[in-house]
Amino acid sequence: MTALRRALVRIRESLPLLGWIATASIGFVAISQAFGFTWIPALWVLQALTPLVLGAAAPLAVIGVLTRRRTMAAVNLGVLIALVWLVFPVVFHADPGARAPDARPLSVVSGNVYYRTDRPDEIAAALLALDADVIAMTEFSAPVEDAFARLDADGRYPFVAARAPGDRNGVAVYSRYPIIDRTIGPIGQGLAVDVVLDVDGVATRVVVVHPLPGTDGPSLEAWSGDLAAIGTIAGPDADGARTLIVGDFNATRWHPAFRDLLRRGWRDAHEVLGDGWSRSWPTGGPIPPLVRIDHALVGDAVAVTDVSDVALPGSDHRGFVVTVAIDP
Repeated sequence: MTALRRALVRIRESLPLLGWIATASIGFVAISQAFGFTWIPALWVLQALTPLVLGAAAPLAVIGVLTRRRTMAAVNLGVLIALVWLVFPVVFHADPGARAPDARPLSVVSGNVYYRTDRPDEIAAALLALDADVIAMTEFSAPVEDAFARLDADGRYPFVAARAPGDRNGVAVYSRYPIIDRTIGPIGQGLAVDVVLDVDGVATRVVVVHPLPGTDGPSLEAWSGDLAAIGTIAGPDADGARTLIVGDFNATRWHPAFRDLLRRGWRDAHEVLGDGWSRSWPTGGPIPPLVRIDHALVGDAVAVTDVSDVALPGSDHRGFVVTVAIDP
């Protein structure tokens, strides 16, 4: 009993130190959000989970008040204010855009089809069954390409721009509408497919992107550069107004680099329809998806009318179908 009592005393004595360690860690994430930096891969991960990480400040603030540790309580209250600032645009989201009377409807399904999938026929069949106007894929591979050739025997998607290099950089667009211009090439360190479609006489740009995750130092630098490059190739100006950027960004709204991209004038389709809290990764495991890293960003002349998430057999991502109206 004496040994147990001593152990309990040690635990009680260590609680203030543990509380300050947790407070300092959470506070550092809040500071990184305020100043917009992502220096190391561990911070990249924590920023992706910002609402969960900063939300831990609530019990710490209560503990600080109850134990009369005013500084700890004040720091955690400041973190909670930062959290409110970060989630404000999701709760009070931007307008989806007004649909013009003569707008052209367009539906796009976007999905990461996992370049090492062992279920290419299932994932191709699932995407074809959605019957969207455009199918956009990242991590596109030769087995998925072959599956589409077999399963789309009636040629519902006659216009294709794709490249399957055998790694995570594979990208593809399958379209019912004619592709009048195309570019498949590097965007930063990654690969993108950039097409212009003739949507009932209206030129509409669809860009499929896939920055790789910032899981180590070089990858983090490449990821940051890729997000900056996305804004460079398709700015929402006179030429980019009728533009959709879709794909696996490996970024959540909580990453400063992704918010910088949104500040260039883009609107996130899930957010503007009030679905900004939805999550797309990871799937297929014992835990539910934690974060949304798959996005559709739209330009000024694109009104978002619907968005819904879809299951992708053999992938660790949820895909989505976004329906928009293009102002001619």
